Parts: sequence; C-alpha cells; structure tokens
Amino acid sequence: MNLDARVLPMRFSADVAAMADFLAVLGLRRVRESVDGEYVVLDGSAGSVAVHAAEPDGSGTGLTTLNVLLADLPDGAAALADTGLDATTWDEAYGMQGAVWLPAIGAVGLNEAHPADLHGYRSLPARLLPKGGLAPRIPGAKPPFGSEDDGGSAGPSPIRVLAVRYSDNFTADAALFACLGFRPAGSLEDPWWCVLEAGSQAGAIGLHAGRQGGPAPTEAPGGDWLDHPALVGLGFETAEPLDALAARLRANGHGARLEVDEAGPKVVVTDPDGQVLEVHPEVSGP
Repeated sequence: MNLDARVLPMRFSADVAAMADFLAVLGLRRVRESVDGEYVVLDGSAGSVAVHAAEPDGSGTGLTTLNVLLADLPDGAAALADTGLDATTWDEAYGMQGAVWLPAIGAVGLNEAHPADLHGYRSLPARLLPKGGLAPRIPGAKPPFGSEDDGGSAGPSPIRVLAVRYSDNFTADAALFACLGFRPAGSLEDPWWCVLEAGSQAGAIGLHAGRQGGPAPTEAPGGDWLDHPALVGLGFETAEPLDALAARLRANGHGARLEVDEAGPKVVVTDPDGQVLEVHPEVSGP
C-alpha cells in the first residue's frame, strides 16, 4: 500500500511561539499557523513538524505524538480500514482529520496534506520570500528565520525530520508502519537503530532500541483512543555543516554543543520545552 504519507510529529508545548521559533532557527520553514497562535506547522526538506499548545495547566508539555500527512485522507483512511485496521476520519472547522490504531503502538493521527478549508488558519510560503518580501504572520510574532528582518538567507530547508519510536521489537513495529508506506531502509537486525522511509520527501520513522513510557494496549481501548497516542521523539538530519548549525543555535540563545559518539558527530541541544534533541549529518534516502 502506498498512501503518499509524510511524517508530522506533533509537539505539545507550553510556549508555541518559542518552540516554533526554535525549529525555524534549526532550519525548518513555517508553512501554516493558526490565527490564535496555538498551532504552527513547519516543513523540512523531508517531513514536517507541528507545534500544538499544551493544556492550560502545562500538562503534556514536551510530549510528541506521531501524525502523518496524507495526500488523500479519506481514501487513505479507507485503505487502512480495508486492511483490517481501526481507522476513522472526521470533519473539523480546519479540514479533515483522522486516526488509525496500530496495536501496541497507539493512535497515529492522520492529517490532510493540502486542506481546502483553512478556517482559523493561514498558509505561509513553503520557502522564505525573496529579500524585501515578508510572509504574513500572526501580529506581533517574530520574523521567520532567514527573512530579511532576521538577517538570514532564503532557500529550501536543509532539515530532514525523523519521528523516533523507542521500540523493543523492530520487526513487529516495521510491519505495522508498513501500512503507512514506511519500510526499512536498512537491516532490522541492527540491535540499536533502523530507519523506515516512504520516499525522498516523507521524512522518516526511526526505530531506536528501548521503551518510551508504558506500552500501548494491543487492542483499541474503549472510549476515546486518542487518549492513547503513538508517542515519538523528535530527531533531525541536516545537510548544513554541523558547526554552522551549532553556532547559529548558540547565537539565538540555545546552548547547542557538538558531540561525537559511536554513531558519528551530532549537534545536541535542549529545546524550549526542556527536551534534549539531536541533529545528525544528512544520510542519503531512497
């Protein structure tokens, strides 16, 4: 099955503006935001990230759930249901939304890649505007990283987004994620890490040895199974030199550092939600 899917990890944040600005400094490009400032979508060269307001009391801050963007959400959800999975869609004021239940993983959100109805939202250029041009932003928001006002340069994002799934069974998880079009780019026999890809612009799902929180139920629970979302971590690869990225992050107030381990060099930085993120050098995809 090929659903034409793109990863969309959704970070719940107590400060949406700060988290979105951090991701923009990292190299992602704002493409959509709500007029109330509680939701922002940023694109990488492959994959996207959504930032969603956490609960007013701050609960949920720092959690990241797995969503995917589908080119055709109704047909995609129907195709998932045809395979025997629990999948559903609903119509919100802002386009169609949906979810699919993956046993022992949780509910994966389904989002329209190109919603026709942007009620309460605005689209921004996928790339930064030429010098002298400004994208429409929420009143009072900071200029996009790379715009004339920010002193950067226009161009496509250098960032590939990875949704990192902590897993104690790579084979079982890979079989489930295959229903969304993501398949192993390497060996499932690696005991620590395996990347699942669905195309050059889809981003990736990275399977990492270990467990993140408690296991999701094997069967969809009663009530609202969106209360049991598929949890992931944010991971990134970049085509930009790591020292340049680390320097820009530090210049913008983020304590980034360069490290080297058995997997190679990486930038390590703590995001505004207090989560430690890693950015690795770009690895060629399919």
